[in-house]
Amino acid sequence: MKAVRPDSVFAFLLGLLLVGTPGRAADAAQQPADKSPKLIAPAVSTGTGLLLEPALTLPEFTREKFAAAMATVGPEKIQRPWTNPVVTLPPHPRADAKGLTEAEVKDYMLEAKHLFSRGEAVPLSDVGLISTQEDVIRQPMLNHIAAFSNAVARVYLLVQKTASDQHWSYFSIVQDLTVTPALDYYAELRKEGPKFEGTSCYKCHSSGPLAIHPAREDLVLDAPLAAAIGRHIADQPRSQFVFPQDSPKPPTGEKLTLKFCTKCHDDEGDRDALYQVHSHPIRVLVDFGYMPPNRRLKPEEIVELKAWLEQKR
Repeated sequence: MKAVRPDSVFAFLLGLLLVGTPGRAADAAQQPADKSPKLIAPAVSTGTGLLLEPALTLPEFTREKFAAAMATVGPEKIQRPWTNPVVTLPPHPRADAKGLTEAEVKDYMLEAKHLFSRGEAVPLSDVGLISTQEDVIRQPMLNHIAAFSNAVARVYLLVQKTASDQHWSYFSIVQDLTVTPALDYYAELRKEGPKFEGTSCYKCHSSGPLAIHPAREDLVLDAPLAAAIGRHIADQPRSQFVFPQDSPKPPTGEKLTLKFCTKCHDDEGDRDALYQVHSHPIRVLVDFGYMPPNRRLKPEEIVELKAWLEQKR
């Protein structure tokens, strides 16, 4: 199987309300119509000059090619009917757990994969914005993303391949909610079992799953589901990245201290601090107008941010 490049492994984006799979619909409450999340804004570069390379629009990758490529994972596994976007997992066997064991984390990852393989997940399907732009792969990165949860964990599954690959790869994030702040575990799901990852994933994931941002408006199956899972992610708790011993924290470079960023991203903020190692998602999300979430940066702020991004580590 052709491997996905390490720096694209977790360029994926994802928390929301509790859920149910099609087979567990009786356990899930209908999402009120007046609380339906707004659809995700189309990805359009704002021309900030922050991008290292011109923004990709993928004109040769048509909606028809996209749908056909997505179905190769097994058409029965995707475009599932759904009531709620997050699949409810069984209660954790240790009701008083204060910190999940690595074995328990791996069990949650494998359960998410098994549910997807049996067609019992509720995955959105898209071409990811962050994973196609800049220094990652510069070609369509196909994603199936599903969310799961119970009282102790938020679990995410990413089934991913490039448009030119033949086989799908599986990745997972588990957020341990039994401790404060929550702990984020990342892994590639290999044939021999989950392999915890750290170094490469941290480049995009400073503080948990990223929001859903399709690379183009028509390169997403079930836009309302994508928006709902994106809202679930936005509601995630503050969390910290767990680095396994064989995949340590990479050199971070300078810490981002610009006030218009540290309102959220700081040691004591709603999200963890950002460093130069995170420059790729910063460039893309700011240039496409997704960060900050409630406004566009002013021209003078763009100048400040660009100067910081271009500092030598």
